[in-house]
Amino acid sequence: MSTSKKTSALDKKKSRNKRRFRLSDAKVSTTLMLVLAMFMVLIVAVGGMGAWFLSSNLDQVNAMARQNKRAQQVYQLGMHMLDARVSLLVAARYQQESAAAGNGASEGARSMLATAKDKLELVKKEYDEFRKDAAETAEGRRLATRIISSYRPYIDDGIEPMVQALETNDYTTFYFVNNEFGIARAAAFQEGIEAFVEHVDRVQAGFYDEAEKSFHTAIIAIGGAVVIGFLLMILMRIVFGRMVVRRLVEAGTHFDRIANGDLTQRVDMQSRNEIGVLYDALRRMQESLTRTVSVVRDGVEEINLGSREIFVGNTDLSSRTEQQAAALQETAASMEELASTVRQNTDNATEADSLAKSASEVALRGGKAVSEVVETMQEISTSSGKMAEIVGVIDGIAFQTNILALNAAVEAARAGEQGKGFAVVAGEVRSLAQRSAQAAKEIKVLIEESQRKVQAGAKQASDAGEIMREVVGSVQGVTTIMGEISSASHEQSEGIDQVNRAVTEMDGVVQQNASLVEEAAAAAGSLQEQAKRLADAVSVFKINANEVIDMPAKSVEVAGPRGIGALESSYS
Repeated sequence: MSTSKKTSALDKKKSRNKRRFRLSDAKVSTTLMLVLAMFMVLIVAVGGMGAWFLSSNLDQVNAMARQNKRAQQVYQLGMHMLDARVSLLVAARYQQESAAAGNGASEGARSMLATAKDKLELVKKEYDEFRKDAAETAEGRRLATRIISSYRPYIDDGIEPMVQALETNDYTTFYFVNNEFGIARAAAFQEGIEAFVEHVDRVQAGFYDEAEKSFHTAIIAIGGAVVIGFLLMILMRIVFGRMVVRRLVEAGTHFDRIANGDLTQRVDMQSRNEIGVLYDALRRMQESLTRTVSVVRDGVEEINLGSREIFVGNTDLSSRTEQQAAALQETAASMEELASTVRQNTDNATEADSLAKSASEVALRGGKAVSEVVETMQEISTSSGKMAEIVGVIDGIAFQTNILALNAAVEAARAGEQGKGFAVVAGEVRSLAQRSAQAAKEIKVLIEESQRKVQAGAKQASDAGEIMREVVGSVQGVTTIMGEISSASHEQSEGIDQVNRAVTEMDGVVQQNASLVEEAAAAAGSLQEQAKRLADAVSVFKINANEVIDMPAKSVEVAGPRGIGALESSYS
């Protein structure tokens, strides 16, 4: 039967652990991040739409600017062509008037002819630019082709023959070409230009319509985004009202109840977010308060019991006070004998302190002498090292001399009879160099042996100095200890005198204990009164006697740190 109960309890626990995720279990920090992410997505979407609409409007503006440029280009082409033709007609009239007056070509006629030629050059340049800049639509290309097809006949059949006739003063041909070809070609050319300009106006009107549609679409999209944001705000208000605000209000109710002293209501929370952590901390706080109140109540009972025991103890204290008075008289006699012994020890300690100080001074002088010996041995070791270096140099010189003598002997052998004397000298030099090298080696060996002995002596002197320093330290320690012993002996002597005086005073104190017993009885009564007040103070709290140690509130399942610290760790 007990096994089945345990199995069912485990099944219930597993079912609670495997319960489905609920909105109330969502962490507040995660929900806030989700809300911020949603608003960020909305802001990015609005910004993206705005950027797209601005880019589209920019394309429309650029297209309208290109169309305006084309229209201006075509318009100037037609106007300059018309100016050139009018200038030719004016120049012809000036020349006819000058010829009728018998004055030849006038200055005005030449000026107008030059103006006409300049206009024609400008027309040719504008025409070339117009041909390079192709139209963007099929209708535009068709109308541009119409202008191009009417331009060349207008120039070849009308304008250029009129210029040639005017330059040769052939007025008959000039007017014939103008009437037969110039007027018709000019009309066709002008019609093409006007048609192209009208086409540009229509294209610009279409661009304007598209821009207006794009503007209205942007207004609708932004308005929709604002509505979505408003709906999200309302939704978040509802969600946070249920997740946070309502539970915080409930937590405030629990705090008010605890402030009023009611610790009987159980704090139970099923959520696993930060609010659940708060409720878990509130539950543990209520359990702690419950245990504290229970402990205080138990303490009050123990205080009452203790005050009664104090009363009984006062009775025993009265009888023991009489026994203490007799014991104090015996203690006074013993302390007098102890004072005499301590005074004798004080004198001996003072004499030993004087001897220890003398020994310390002698040890210090010995340590100083040993230090000087160590320094002298180190200087001798340094000098021996330098002598070894000098002998090494001499050995090197002897080796070089031997090499030179050997080379001299070789050269003398090559010289034959003439170099025998030189060979004898070289041999003697070589013999001396070898003897010098041998002597240098022996000296070097002796110096090295001496240096090793000096180093050993220096080490021994250093060890002796270290030992002397230890001796000095030990003597100083003994001196210090003896000084402390002497001081302690003096203090003991003074202390025993004080103890004698204290024992005398204790006799009077014992006599006062009787009155203190009465005061202790009064204090016990006051303690009982304070215990009653403390009991009244904690009586405001209402607790369940069966739930003092372990409150059966359900724990909140929260991963990570427990208590309010979990809130801080979740946001850090």
